[in-house]
Amino acid sequence: MKVAFISDIHGNLEALSTVFKDIDTRGIEVISCAGDIVGYYPHPLECVDLVRKRCNHIIKGNHDEVVTDKNFNRQKSWFNEIAAHSLSWTRERLLESEGAIHFHFLESLPINKEILIEERKVLLAHGTPEDKWEYFLYPYWLGEPLPEQKVKLNKWLKKWELVVIGHTHQPFIYKFRRKVVLNPGSVGQPRDGNPKASYAVVEINKSKINGEIVRLDYDFRKTCDALLEADLHEYLCSRLATGN
Repeated sequence: MKVAFISDIHGNLEALSTVFKDIDTRGIEVISCAGDIVGYYPHPLECVDLVRKRCNHIIKGNHDEVVTDKNFNRQKSWFNEIAAHSLSWTRERLLESEGAIHFHFLESLPINKEILIEERKVLLAHGTPEDKWEYFLYPYWLGEPLPEQKVKLNKWLKKWELVVIGHTHQPFIYKFRRKVVLNPGSVGQPRDGNPKASYAVVEINKSKINGEIVRLDYDFRKTCDALLEADLHEYLCSRLATGN
């Protein structure tokens, strides 16, 4: 079975549409989303619509949670000024009449989710299994995790055979005894120096789990044009151009 994992879309409809088009060419049977459908970019409602229609399993990210939190003003204070402004803008769209169903959908999503795929135990978590918003930054520039990170990764793989996390916007694949921990990277705002949209394809069967990170060009200028029209901060456009 082939499974696609997406994460950190952040309202970037151009990137998400490109990713789904690529998924459709690969004979993929299951699509799972590891959170942060909204935040930063100008198409939150459209992205929620697509994820709801296309994904079999969905959890919430920190942006999804904060934007629907009853104590929104307190929660957004933890974000920098640019991110907080985009959260406020997104929340306004979600609270409008046509966005209400999207608001309640995001609000209802679980923090993490354990699923079975081909009889393999799989966990979706936006941060980490222990901490919902932990920023688990795999040092991709070293080519392998730090020793203390290996301890944590191997601990997870004692309980699950595949663990998928997001949040850092930086992809990695870690393998240990035919088990895998991966971050598919960010569909909508990559931060690893590569501006291409990122997601993961995993082949799962009874004998192996193999993962691949897929990178795709898309027209980020369309996202930038819509962002500026929505009066969101132009710095968010520069991040798309550089992948940082």
